[in-house]
Amino acid sequence: MQIIRGKQQELLLEHTLDIGTFQFYENILVGEFYEGVHVTFENASEPIKMAQEFYRNKPLVYISNRLHSYSMDPMAYRKASNMFPDFQGFAIVSTNKYRRMLISLEKIFISKPTAVFYELSAAFEWAEEVLHLQRAENQET
Repeated sequence: MQIIRGKQQELLLEHTLDIGTFQFYENILVGEFYEGVHVTFENASEPIKMAQEFYRNKPLVYISNRLHSYSMDPMAYRKASNMFPDFQGFAIVSTNKYRRMLISLEKIFISKPTAVFYELSAAFEWAEEVLHLQRAENQET
């Protein structure tokens, strides 16, 4: 359970797969890929399908909790985010200086708001703000 500004984010579902662990909250998905994995669209298809089913017609923010060193095909970002019509934002959590530098390259492939954090709790707070802004915009229209 994550606590954001006094509000509890309840972990609703967790899947442990060959490439990593994925935690499903109401409108936030947290992914933690394992050490040494090379993430491609193909080997990430299982968690993508799970997320499509779980977040059907719901706004979604993805948080990449980078506890380990792994590589990623940057084109997978674009393909995956296009599969979620209600995708609202992408947050990255990392304390590693090198991994944080790579994020500027990754942002090129993501057309939604992106942010980088040192702590998971700060990423959750940002995700909640993004989701709140989206809800407010939807109410205005």
